[in-house]
Amino acid sequence: MYAEMNGKRLDYLDMVKGIGIALVVIGHSPGVPTSVLIWLTSFHMPLFFIVSGILFAYKGAHREPFRAYAKKRFCGTLIPYFWFSLINILLDWGRFLFAPEAVGRETVRRDIVQSLSFFGVSVLWFLPSLFLGSICLYGIVKKCPVWLHFVIGAASILLPPVGARLVRTYVPMEKNTLFLWLGSLFIALLRAFPALTFMLMGCGINFVLERFRPRAVWDVLLGAACLGINVIAAFANVGVDLHYLVLNNVALYYLAAGSAVVGLILLCRHIRPLKPLVFLGKNSLIVMVTHLDCRVMRAAVLFAEGVNRLIPGIVMYRVSLYLALAVGELIMIRLINRFGFFLIGRREPVKERLQG
Repeated sequence: MYAEMNGKRLDYLDMVKGIGIALVVIGHSPGVPTSVLIWLTSFHMPLFFIVSGILFAYKGAHREPFRAYAKKRFCGTLIPYFWFSLINILLDWGRFLFAPEAVGRETVRRDIVQSLSFFGVSVLWFLPSLFLGSICLYGIVKKCPVWLHFVIGAASILLPPVGARLVRTYVPMEKNTLFLWLGSLFIALLRAFPALTFMLMGCGINFVLERFRPRAVWDVLLGAACLGINVIAAFANVGVDLHYLVLNNVALYYLAAGSAVVGLILLCRHIRPLKPLVFLGKNSLIVMVTHLDCRVMRAAVLFAEGVNRLIPGIVMYRVSLYLALAVGELIMIRLINRFGFFLIGRREPVKERLQG
């Protein structure tokens, strides 16, 4: 999903998404320092919800008929969710058949339960959360006065940590498959609340961006200041994980996420479009659902380990790892856009070129 202005893409938002998805992949690579992970997790997933909210407001999506909007959101989120959940289950099932000592029956069972409960296997949790958040956002913007948006956003901040604590306390998820499914479903539904809050935040950011356009130097300075606020808030609120609704101090969490995204937006809209980042942003969904679930990361790690045996050293290991990831994801993007477009909810091939 992306914004257009008079038929032209807003490349700076694609750049922000490109930065976000690159950080997601880096965060999932082995050996990343704890300090880097603390910083990344403070905003890298909220970024996509916030940008989605910006685009929702910018394009006036609430003026679409609900059925058309819901269908579009379903195709763009839940169809990829179902397909890549199935792919992940089949891959783990195949590994279980040929190497049961590496992947046990319990792994396959959890894959199935988490997929059917919309909890999501690995990064796929993001897609049902985006769908539910989008549907809620549509109804709120369509039916509620602006002052109520703030009330709903504040309530959505407070509910998930409390709800997640209750689920973990009173739903014995380890007891049997039914309780595992039920607890996973509750967590999946609770994730819609932070998704909604971040998307409402994005709507507010769009309102400000459209009405206030100071000189570039002030935007850049403010953007740098926002990134500084993010770093301070992130390290004051250590160890967050939106996937499992571990947010710690919610005020610091939302401050860290919002300030980082605002900072990136203010900087990127005054930078000449960097085409690799724009390309990544346009294809961020493909990168999101393939880098772990299609084993691109696993293949890249094996390649980097092979290189490291020939040329030892952490620098060479990192260079070879990220080079292999880049090549692997470029192949995935090409294949899915041309042949597997239905996997991401498209009806026809997508023509994408890195240089444009």
